[in-house]
Amino acid sequence: MSTKKISSKLPIALLGSRLILFLFFQIVIALHASVWSVSEKYWLLSATLTNIVSIVLLLLIFRAEGRNYFSLFKFNKTNIKKDIFIFLGITILTIPIVFASGYFLSLLLWNDVNVPTLMMFGTLDKGLIYVLLFFFPVTIVFAELATYFGYIMPKLKEQLNAKWLAVLLPVIFLSIQHCTLPFIPDINFIIYRSLVFFPFSILIGLSIHYRSSLFIYFAILHGIMDFGTVLMFLFDVK
Repeated sequence: MSTKKISSKLPIALLGSRLILFLFFQIVIALHASVWSVSEKYWLLSATLTNIVSIVLLLLIFRAEGRNYFSLFKFNKTNIKKDIFIFLGITILTIPIVFASGYFLSLLLWNDVNVPTLMMFGTLDKGLIYVLLFFFPVTIVFAELATYFGYIMPKLKEQLNAKWLAVLLPVIFLSIQHCTLPFIPDINFIIYRSLVFFPFSILIGLSIHYRSSLFIYFAILHGIMDFGTVLMFLFDVK
């Protein structure tokens, strides 16, 4: 099989890569702990390990294609003021979208907004939390959106006649990947995790589709948000 044919299939193959890797690393942790329920609480570790694999894959792919992976994370200096202004406006929309999605889904599925938090957050070793406080948000900046919107979406735009599908597929997989982060065998939780970030994923996907220079801003925002997630473990928020 030619390199070109292999390359053309990479975007589709990568769509589900993070979802699978999340589950793979949780299984590894479960085997180590000998208890599945313990592995559910270590989802930040599963995510960080997945991020590292995603970054390595992207580095290798970009190098094979003769491109610079780190060029994804450059600011467009020509339009930086306009980009910041637009991004700030989008961020104002982002906050209520993120919180409203979780709030109403929790009420719909459990009639209690605290259930998903209780299921996801538990007591972890403080030493591990301090390590993840740095590595989780930093690796997420370079892994997640880079996979879906830095590599997959532009490639699908080149390959598919239906440009809307090139945007929709990364949006869908960015959202549903969370059903294995962590994987808890509870149907309501799986539905919740699959859908809770869907509105946010649409906002990110459309924003980057129409203005690619916003990519770096969303990547940084993602890291800041996930820094806050680690803090919830640090302060044992339940």
